[in-house]
Amino acid sequence: MTSNKNATDPSLGDVVFSIKTFAAAMLALGIALCFDLTNPYWAVGTVYIVAHPLSGASTSKAIYRLIGTALGGTVTVILIPNLVNSPEMLTLAIALWMAFCLGVSLLDRTPRSYSFMLAGYTTALTGFPIVANPDTAFTYATARVLEIALGIICVAVVNRIIFPRHAGPVLATRINTWLRDGAELATGTLKGRGRDPSLLAAARRLAADAVDLHSFTTHVAYDTSALRDIVGRTRILQQRMVAMLPIVSGLADVLNALEKATAGKFTPAITTLVSEVTALLESGVPLAEEKRQQLLTLMSKAEEEGREQQEWNGLLAHNFTARIRDLVQIWGDCLSLRQDIESGSRHDLRWRRFGTSFERAPIHKDYGMAIHSGLSVMLATFIATALWIYTGWPQGSAAAMMAGVLCCIFSSMDDPAPMMIKFVNVAIVTVIAAFVFQYGLMPLIHSYAELAAALGLVLVPAGLLMTKPSLALYGMGFCVNLPNMLTLQDRLNLDFTSFVNSNAAMIIGMVIACGTTVLVRSVGAEWTAYRLLRSGWTDIVAAARRPEEVDFTRLLYRMVDRLGLVAPRLAMIPPESAVAQTDILRDLRNGLNTLELQRHKQLISRDRREPIENVLSGVAAHYQLKQKSRDAQPDANLLKTLDQSLAALLEAGKTSPIEGARRSMTALRYTLFPDAASLSVVAATGAGGGTAKENAA
Repeated sequence: MTSNKNATDPSLGDVVFSIKTFAAAMLALGIALCFDLTNPYWAVGTVYIVAHPLSGASTSKAIYRLIGTALGGTVTVILIPNLVNSPEMLTLAIALWMAFCLGVSLLDRTPRSYSFMLAGYTTALTGFPIVANPDTAFTYATARVLEIALGIICVAVVNRIIFPRHAGPVLATRINTWLRDGAELATGTLKGRGRDPSLLAAARRLAADAVDLHSFTTHVAYDTSALRDIVGRTRILQQRMVAMLPIVSGLADVLNALEKATAGKFTPAITTLVSEVTALLESGVPLAEEKRQQLLTLMSKAEEEGREQQEWNGLLAHNFTARIRDLVQIWGDCLSLRQDIESGSRHDLRWRRFGTSFERAPIHKDYGMAIHSGLSVMLATFIATALWIYTGWPQGSAAAMMAGVLCCIFSSMDDPAPMMIKFVNVAIVTVIAAFVFQYGLMPLIHSYAELAAALGLVLVPAGLLMTKPSLALYGMGFCVNLPNMLTLQDRLNLDFTSFVNSNAAMIIGMVIACGTTVLVRSVGAEWTAYRLLRSGWTDIVAAARRPEEVDFTRLLYRMVDRLGLVAPRLAMIPPESAVAQTDILRDLRNGLNTLELQRHKQLISRDRREPIENVLSGVAAHYQLKQKSRDAQPDANLLKTLDQSLAALLEAGKTSPIEGARRSMTALRYTLFPDAASLSVVAATGAGGGTAKENAA
């Protein structure tokens, strides 16, 4: 009971944030009133929209908002004067623009996507209200840009001067937490618990956190702390975090295969290696050169001991040491990068196997959902505009603009309807509060100071809600909508008819957006998760079928990015669902092994490629079948192909590409067929052959 209470009680930082945000809002209101700006409530609402506890996050969001507002205002100036005499064409143009901007925003998936989304619905906010006065398009759009800029400047200044909270230290804390949890995942795997549900859930959580870190570093770039200049090192660290997950997951597979092959009795070298690496991860200190040489010696001994048992054990031991080598190198790089971030140093990095770093992360893009969301925005706008035009409602423009805006704001969710309904409920409560405030308190207020004090009575407590994730929607909805519903100006306006009409139109526009979303846009978490899984399967087929398009590093990042997207959705899917039971990390490992096999094939002479091509064809056929039936399992023909191909490669020589191809095939075999018996075909083929033993090293 106590912990729940503490979780909901506002902290001192929450109170400071709310007071700071309110101070910035009142500063913006005072300046807007002083200079007689068109709609001072725009500036007040902007403060609450861009406010964020972190200074860097607030600044980045503010800049993106200003860019989006300016672009949307420019489109308004272009469209309104030219299409105002054709309501149908004007509605179509604005709806198409919103749909296009929303689609680009959903595909971008970084903090800058806010600019694209805002550029779309700003055109609705500035365009629909002035269709009766098209000659004011430039002045109206310019006024909005100026007042948005005023709100942005005020919140930025207040955030930077009064108790600033930098993103840098928060980033450092997140990195330390991730590394600690990552070490626990790796050590748990090495101790034989790699298939525990708790560790699988931890891997999904770490994937989501690692993917989210890329967006978070955008805020650090706008920070004033010393960490602002190390964004590049943070991005590299995040890429190492992403790569660590399939490595650890692959360790669980090979340890399971080794346990079956050795009847649970690992060789002395493997047992010692597991113990040494576990101790290294638990210590949290970098690997010393002397210790590195000891580990390399242990790895060689482990491979030798495995080959002495049988060829299959030798192949498994070789794969195990390769995964251990990757894990140790990645872990060392992570520790070095963390030190670089904290102290500004510059360490050389050791791990290179998956290619070079990249500035623009190749994230998953769902074009189908982007188009779907754009069409729903268009439909909601059409319905609301038709209601406005055919009823001749003077304030109907508010319904048209709110229908589109609400669809845009919640478009990133699988099923936006529940959150949209909550937002509508908040808006209704805000209308009631605005009515009481405007007709009960406002006539008693005769100065700016009295107005600020009265607003503080409601906005400061509501601002506290914005600091709690579970209540943020209520706080944001109230704080942004109240100034707009009060239409704060330099003089009091008690036109009851206008108040009811404009606010009723806003609510009706929101209801239209909710209805449209329920009918044509809402999808379930299971549906979205399955689409993500299918996209991964498509990538694996492409990797197996089209070697010219293979990019190891980009596929790795894109598939782990999908894992980060799937992870929170799996928590919302019933455990008995086939989608929830799908091991996306296994698919990721198969994809990476397929790519490695494809890469090694290019380095092998053409007369020796047939075994590899047979395996690639079998993997492609399996994942093509999964695209048609998600419950499809790899068949016996693929197992036979893998066995025969491994046997052929054991007699193909001892070059590095051959060894790499054997390693990838071995991993595919024990990942796709974890319950299959030891590789008797290989054992028989390679028995007594010194060449086979050398090739397995």
